Amino acid sequence: MNWLKKSVVESLDGKDLDLFPFLPHILQDLWEIGADPETMVTLIKENISIKNIKVLDIGCGKGAVSINIAKELKCNVLGIDAMPEFIESAKAYAKKYNVLDLCEFEVGDIRIKIKGLKGFDVVILGAVGPILGNLNETLIILKQVLNKKGYVLLDDAYSEDKSKVRYNRSLQKTDFYNQIKSAGFEIIHENIYDKNSAKSSAYSDYSLIEKRVNELINWYPQKKELFKGYLKSQEFENNMLANELVSGIWLLKHRKLN
Repeated sequence: MNWLKKSVVESLDGKDLDLFPFLPHILQDLWEIGADPETMVTLIKENISIKNIKVLDIGCGKGAVSINIAKELKCNVLGIDAMPEFIESAKAYAKKYNVLDLCEFEVGDIRIKIKGLKGFDVVILGAVGPILGNLNETLIILKQVLNKKGYVLLDDAYSEDKSKVRYNRSLQKTDFYNQIKSAGFEIIHENIYDKNSAKSSAYSDYSLIEKRVNELINWYPQKKELFKGYLKSQEFENNMLANELVSGIWLLKHRKLN
């Protein structure tokens, strides 16, 4: 359980396991956590012609991507996340947007859950970190739950090969593309985020997070350093996205074998 909590905290840009119970409060003002739903929907519409697609959203958070896909494409989506409060929010949003009949949300450890899953046409992998291993290992595992003509929508980031900054949460460019290829996938489309837009969005989210962190500091002054540390982590992540990383969404498909 501690490993699972640690992976959740790290996927949300934290470092200290003690943050876990406070994350729902800190992130309560954000629905879209991680991947951009609009871009995900557009990439599916423009590139995937499968009718009645089945979608799996790994680390679905509060269901923003799942719900938008279900609403726009009228398809079935299964979202899994380790944070119970996020899943409750996802169900509430699904009701609000009238897609409860299309969306199923479950609390669980994806490392365990994925062993019993199959028959999906699209898997959403939205900035959840290495919960299934590195990128290559993760994609190989995802092939087991995908249909033969299945796709992966990958929200991720890499650093340029020439970059002198070493960041353990992302690969360098050459390694990033090599791991995708070696896992047996081809890139159908890539949507690289504009740095200025990404920076603006990140800092907008930061102001909402900062407000909630300050509330927690007032309520739990003995944990001030824990919460301040989370803000520092957010500042670091925002700086990396704005200045060092190339982030985007990649649509991947099984590479045809000769």
